[in-house]
Amino acid sequence: MAYANVREVMLSDVWARVRQMAGDEWEQLRLEELGLDLERDIDEVFGFVAPGDTPGRPAGLALLRGRFDMTRLEAVAREGGATVSDYEGTRVVGVGADEAGVLAMAALEPGVVAVGTLVNVHQALDHLSAGSDVTANEEIMALLDRVESGSHAWAVGRLSDLGALGIVPDDVPIQIPAVAEFTLSGRIDSGVSGAVSVEGRDDETGQHLRDLLRGVLALAQSQTTDRPELQTLIDSVELGGVGTTATVSFSLPSESLDLIFSAAAP
Repeated sequence: MAYANVREVMLSDVWARVRQMAGDEWEQLRLEELGLDLERDIDEVFGFVAPGDTPGRPAGLALLRGRFDMTRLEAVAREGGATVSDYEGTRVVGVGADEAGVLAMAALEPGVVAVGTLVNVHQALDHLSAGSDVTANEEIMALLDRVESGSHAWAVGRLSDLGALGIVPDDVPIQIPAVAEFTLSGRIDSGVSGAVSVEGRDDETGQHLRDLLRGVLALAQSQTTDRPELQTLIDSVELGGVGTTATVSFSLPSESLDLIFSAAAP
């Protein structure tokens, strides 16, 4: 599961500087043909991905909160070959997506649009009708309790079965320590800060993860001695954690970002 307060990020000093550096290139990322302006129309994004009924084909859903011209969205989708159906009194736009099956879009309420697989959009509408929400899921709420308060963006999840999500190809070997859960969170205002927490299945795994992170940080420090802008980032990193947990956090104030942006400028 992941969340981003798009509106707060777009209003931040950091975004203003990124926007200035991007220049005309950002114009290409606007979705004006759908009546959307990413900088002004979308306030918040929430989404999830989970193993689906078919192995290797994950299920997922994104909820967008903002200002949408649903008539225009539907018209443009129809021009692209989409179909419109009715589900429990709600108009659902669906379009074939090859191996992904049918992707769908529906307005759950004024200002809130759900985009995902047809099955998951239908389920979202069912939950809305039943008045149920995520607060009834104790496991998910326990994960959300670990998100740092005031975060503009966060993500939480379990790493028990990446293969079931189809993220890692079957013919690619991958070894992951006995990691059970992870939490990421961050803030973007005049500076940038963030934190990552990884939960191992036992204390031995937690110690292994902390040792691994210390090794990665030491290597990064040795490789950035002649890059002041990168050294600033590395120096802001703090490692921590006890027992089953390993944590990484960083904080880049405006002054540190000045150095990084100056190095990145053409």
